[in-house]
This record gives sequence, structure tokens and C-alpha cells, in this order.
Amino acid sequence: MRSIERRSYLRIGDAAAVTYKAVSEEQFRQQSVESVLGLDASFSLRKQLFKLELDARELQRELSERDRKLGSYIHNVNQRMEVMTAAVVNLDQGEPENLVDLSPAGVSFLAKEAFPADDLLALKISFHNVSLGIACYGMVRYSLIDDRAGYRLGVQFISADVTTENLVERHILAIQAEERRKRLLGTS
Repeated sequence: MRSIERRSYLRIGDAAAVTYKAVSEEQFRQQSVESVLGLDASFSLRKQLFKLELDARELQRELSERDRKLGSYIHNVNQRMEVMTAAVVNLDQGEPENLVDLSPAGVSFLAKEAFPADDLLALKISFHNVSLGIACYGMVRYSLIDDRAGYRLGVQFISADVTTENLVERHILAIQAEERRKRLLGTS
């Protein structure tokens, strides 16, 4: 699939808490995004737990097809783990929800201030419906006036590692699959 087609296909709207901070070129080159934003180890734990959850989904599905009782038990254990994960990693529920437009290459979100194109930002994105949280540097691609919150910023990820990109892509695909499933079942 060509890059542009892939980017338009792998795009969703989602709810997330977004924290951002303008950074200099020197900060970008010399400091980790976690240190710039003051993130602790529990935030990194979110990404690891989310990856493990995604890895287990396919296995859980296969086991459920073979043995319904085992599948039900594993589903129950998974639900308990999700509750514990929410408590352990503090899902940033205190931060305001932002409607983001997400792709593996970047994000757009509502902001109170505008930034010139090519400005560097340290980003922390905590998704509300799953335990995924990502932190990376981004480059502002646009700032548009938005009636709801002031501005809509479009930011390209520039320091996301391969694992983060894969997790974002898998998150997008999971939401798209759930939306297709709901459409097929006629629910919303």
C-alpha cells in the first residue's frame, strides 16, 4: 500500500489527554522526552502493559474457539488485569479529554495556543479508553483556528520508536475493527 493511501486508511478519531510543551532544538537533541515532561516509570509501564494486552488478544481468541470455558476464564482474568492496570498506572482521568485525530505518523488535537510550523513539541498522549500512553517529540505542521478550543494543532511524530509506532497502528486497527463489528451488528 502506498504511503499516502496507508496514512489515510490508518486514521481515527479518539479521546485522549494531551500534554505538550514547546522545546528547543538543543533540548530535543540532548534530553529525553520523559525528562522534559517529568514523566515517571509508571507512564512507561502503560505502554508495556498495552503491548502485552494486544499480544494476548489473538491467543485468547484462538483459545476461546477451542474451549469456551477456558476462553471465558481467560476473559475474566483479562478483565481483572485491566482493572488493576487502570489502578496501577493512573489513567490520567484528571486531565481533560481532547478529541484527537490519530495516525501512526502524527496527531492533531485541540490546543489553547498556536505554534508556528516546524516548532518542536514534547508530547504526552494518554488514551482514555485503553491503557496506552505515548510520549515522543513532534514537529508542528499546522495551527488552525478552531471555534471549540482556540486552535487545532497538527503534529508529526519525529522521535517515536518502532514499538510506539506499532502500538499506535495496532490501536488504530483495533478501533477500526470494533467499529466495523458494530456496524455489522447494527449497533452504535
